[in-house]
Parts: sequence; C-alpha cells; structure tokens
Amino acid sequence: MRILRIDSWDGRPGGAQDYVREIGVELARRGHVTKVVNLVSEPPPASGSDNAYVPVPSAWGRRLPHDVIAAPLVESTIRDALREFRPDLVHLHHFDAAFASIARIVPELTVPLVMTSHDAELVCPISTLVRPGNIVCEGGIEVRCLFTGCHVGFGGLYNLWQRRVFDAEVAPKVRAYLGPSYSVTNYLDAHGYRPAIHLPSFARIPPEVTAAPTPAPPDSVPPTLGYLGRLEWYKGVHDLIDALAILRREVPTVRLTIAGDGPFRGALDAQVERLGLRAAVSFVGSVGGSSKEEWFRGIHVLATPSNFWENFPLVALEGLVRGRPVVGTQIGGIPDIVEPEVTGLLVPIADPVGLAAALGRLIGDPGLRSRLGGEGRRRVLARFTPELHADRLEAVYRAILDGRNLASRSEAEALRSGGSG
Repeated sequence: MRILRIDSWDGRPGGAQDYVREIGVELARRGHVTKVVNLVSEPPPASGSDNAYVPVPSAWGRRLPHDVIAAPLVESTIRDALREFRPDLVHLHHFDAAFASIARIVPELTVPLVMTSHDAELVCPISTLVRPGNIVCEGGIEVRCLFTGCHVGFGGLYNLWQRRVFDAEVAPKVRAYLGPSYSVTNYLDAHGYRPAIHLPSFARIPPEVTAAPTPAPPDSVPPTLGYLGRLEWYKGVHDLIDALAILRREVPTVRLTIAGDGPFRGALDAQVERLGLRAAVSFVGSVGGSSKEEWFRGIHVLATPSNFWENFPLVALEGLVRGRPVVGTQIGGIPDIVEPEVTGLLVPIADPVGLAAALGRLIGDPGLRSRLGGEGRRRVLARFTPELHADRLEAVYRAILDGRNLASRSEAEALRSGGSG
C-alpha cells in the first residue's frame, strides 16, 4: 500500500507530530510505502518514511497570506508528490497551515482521502471546547462563537471562513474521519463529519519499561506528585500548583516535580513564589531517555490537569505503563485513558479543591496507588500499543480501498475483525 500523508500544522510540536513520525515507521515495518508532506514551521525529525518539508511562517501576520491564498510552492510540492509517488490513498493530518492550497488540490484527487482529527478545530474555532465559566461546549463553528466570551477574538472570522472552505472543498472527498478519542469522534459525528471512526492512539514504550513496571519510589522519598508536558496556560499546571498549596495543609511533606518547558514557565514560577511553595516545587525542564525514566522513578502519582481540550494525552499512557496512577480532568480524551477507581481518578476541569482531594487520596493510600497503577499498566500494554494501532489503521485503509461504506461512530477494531462498522 502506498500512502501519501499531509501534515498541515503550524502549532508547536507535540504529540500529533510525534504520532505522524511514529506511525510512518510502523507502517514501513509492515511493508507499506509512505511519504509525508510536512507543511510546518520547523523541519520534522528524521524518520523511517520519506519526507518533504515546506516551511510555513509561524508568525500570525506572515502566515495569514500563506493560509488564505494558494501558495505555489505548497501546491507544486503536493502535486509533485501525487504525480511521482502515485499513492493508493491520501491521509490528511490537520487542516491548518496553507489550507487554501490543500483546498485547491483535494477536489482533484482520484484516490480516497482519510483525515485524522488530532485536535478539535473542525468543531471549535480554537480547539478548546470550553466556554467562560468552565462550561464544556457542545461544539460547532458558528457566528455565535464570536459572542460567547471565548478566547476566539479576531481569529473567529478567519476560522468561520476556513471551515466553510473545508466543508465545500475537502469534506466531500473525505472517506473517513479518524478520532483518537471517543469525545472527538462523537463531536465529529454530531456535526456532520461522517463516518467518524474511533481509533485510539498509542505510546512508544521503551523495551525495558515494557518488560517490567517502574519501581515505586523508596520510602525515603517524600510523597511526590508529577507533571510532564508543555508549560502552556491551557494545561492547567497553575491549577495543580493551587491544589498543592491546599494539599500541603493536610500533608505538609508533599512535593511537586514539573518536567517540561514552555511559554507559561515564568507565570508558574511567579505563582510558586507567591504561594510560598519554592521548597516544595521543582522545575526540572525537558526530560527524555534515561532522564525521563529517572524522573518517573521519583514520583508516586502523575497529574494531567488540563482545563481545555486534550484529544488523547499520551503522557497519561506513559505514566500508567510505568505503574503510576493518574489524576486527570474530565475533558476530551483523558477519560478514555483514566477510568475512575480503575486506572486513576477524574475531577472537573479548573477545580483545584477537587484536584487536591483526589491527589491527597492517592498519596495517602499506597495500596490504592498500587492497584490503580497495576491495572493501568495492564491496560496500556493490552490496548494502546503501536502494533495494535497499526493493525486497526490498516483495517480502515483496506476497508476504504475495498469500497466499503463505513458506519459512523464505529470502532477501527471492528474493521480489523472483518466487520463493516
């Protein structure tokens, strides 16, 4: 099978870009030939698949013309790839950077088109799906979005037009929308983007972690909470720090270690100082490889406190497979991974008091931590591996190439088993 993949994304590198790279490697291992056209502001890392890179400006003012006016270099790169690579199928990741060029080319496709919704931008202008007052939105990009008080701003008009372009030029060609989470799959279906097929993502786990769970911290280590990820305002790390301040009234020895970096680091530093938590909070920066494993060995509980949309946070899988229970918020795909009382605990978004209570419960109950972490590890290894994901993705591709009509809200696993969804 020959698969041309187009990554139209100009946000900060993250889990979706890791996925685009990793799934290319997995497909290549199975004998499929893939090529990726990257419409991104930074060159992609080397991978097992062939890559073409078209730089897209990251600054809003410079980027806008590239989005709304077809760019000759983007068009020629994609057209050359279609002509020379001769794919059996095109897979679109995002519809963001240089989207005007994509919208000109897609109607001309003579092969099937599949799209993965790595975010919620098809149903929310800014992919948050949360209105003021921490109300989870029903979705849908309409003029009313400009008057809800959301952080849409002037970009709302741009997104309204972008979505009209997608609906008119791209949507008629899409044979299937793939949703990593149940939440985004249901949103897509509810707003007419069908068939929406649930295809959960995966985490690439080091062999030594697959072989054995990460040992619990020794008794000499004080109760330690962990956060791993980008330091962005929507990640809710400020809620976690507020929760720590509350929890320390009951458990004065509890600590928090924050791994990662990002533009919100300065504000978080100031918050820690203001709350008098300097001795209880450590910022360790980005971790990877052996330093990541060492970091996980030093924590008892992992927190994913996002207060806006998370489609499928791979960090939760990373924590669970290492035997660390997760306390997460009830948004996006977090509940797909964190099942209450089974693999972790869930709390409402933007609720430091509830977050503190859930974290305190786990910190105070080693037996519960062990049970939830053990079940979480078992589930990740059974359900969220690269091999299983690639099996399911292949099944979607083959069903589409066979001309089958796929049912919306179906499971990719059913297609892999030979069902029609």
